[in-house]
Amino acid sequence: SYKMTKPQSIGKVQRELITAHYQRANEAKAEGKPVVYVTAMFPVEIVKAFEPHLATVYPENHAALLISRGLAEDLASKATVGAHLDKMGCAYELVNTGYLLQPESALVDAKGRPISKLPEPDVLLACDNQCRVVSEWFANLGKLFDATAYSVNVGDNYTGEESSRKTTYIRGQLEHVIAFLEEKTGTDLNQDKLLEVARQSNSAVKLWREYLELGKLTPSPVTSFDGFFHMAPIVSERGTQQAVDYYQQLLNETDVNEGAVQPEKHRLLWDNLATWFNFGELKRYFSDRNIAVVGSTYLDVWKKELDTTSYDTLLDSMAEAYGTMYTNQTMDQRIDLWKEMVRSHRAEGILFHDNRSCHTFSLRQREIAKALKEEFGNQFRTIHFEGDQGLKERFQETSLKTKVETYFCD
Repeated sequence: SYKMTKPQSIGKVQRELITAHYQRANEAKAEGKPVVYVTAMFPVEIVKAFEPHLATVYPENHAALLISRGLAEDLASKATVGAHLDKMGCAYELVNTGYLLQPESALVDAKGRPISKLPEPDVLLACDNQCRVVSEWFANLGKLFDATAYSVNVGDNYTGEESSRKTTYIRGQLEHVIAFLEEKTGTDLNQDKLLEVARQSNSAVKLWREYLELGKLTPSPVTSFDGFFHMAPIVSERGTQQAVDYYQQLLNETDVNEGAVQPEKHRLLWDNLATWFNFGELKRYFSDRNIAVVGSTYLDVWKKELDTTSYDTLLDSMAEAYGTMYTNQTMDQRIDLWKEMVRSHRAEGILFHDNRSCHTFSLRQREIAKALKEEFGNQFRTIHFEGDQGLKERFQETSLKTKVETYFCD
């Protein structure tokens, strides 16, 4: 049971958190401290343990912000001209690069609202657990801004089994990152601080997982679209007390006795990243049709805890936790994960977002769908639609809505 409080405008809390995130980075830049870009699934606890001697920022979050404010197409066009990027490439890279190539990187959207400024990078730290594209993107930015780019490789032999060799291999690279950041900041890593950051990270992850698991309730008090809105702090503020406070407040303010969709007649799951340019619109669309989208493979990425027993066990657990993500699991592992998710959420079907920006996440979706139909019967609905996390021109809206309304036309 959760303590009910008067709503405190969680949206305002998030805006303040994210604004402060970029403000710290701009202040660090002005003070000559390194601005470190990290990818969404990089073991960020290491980097945050060096703050305030550097500033950690997430260009993926910033790109999602730009996309949600309607600036993606213009910025992507700038990137294809100014940096000769492939116009069919990742929307995050296109939007971020186009933004950084602008003469003045402080922007306002079509409504005149300011966008938090993202400073140019001094260091770029990627991890290819999510895809190879982020490593290439950061390498490209490194050349553009004469910044050091380094990518942690989690290995290419994905057998589905964890091994001590793999852990040792990844841990060695994490130790290299630590040594590099010590040199870059002129400070030694404080191992106790890293452990404390990791404990704060675990605390936020537990609350985030608790929030997502509310989607298993019937009716569900939350939807995946709510999760898309609230996920920014688990990415950018993971390892801070602010993230812990945010998710505790979110849980406090969530009425578990009231369905997010009223009345809830159907329950679906969502595969892949959000379509950031219209996820609010889709939330209303599904709600109007009494469809609750109650879980997502994408939101579940940030649910792993770390072993904070000691510094040594922490590094090993980071190598293990960050070494395997949904995007580099075997097909059997993905299918097993889906089967468990369908059962635990009592879902009637899955919305398979074939994301033109993220082929790794979209890998062999029809093969997964076929296995799930064999498991749950032909009445289990697998709805495939082409879309994109950033560029609306790639989104097949009519195709999605036609399929939804064919299957669910109560």
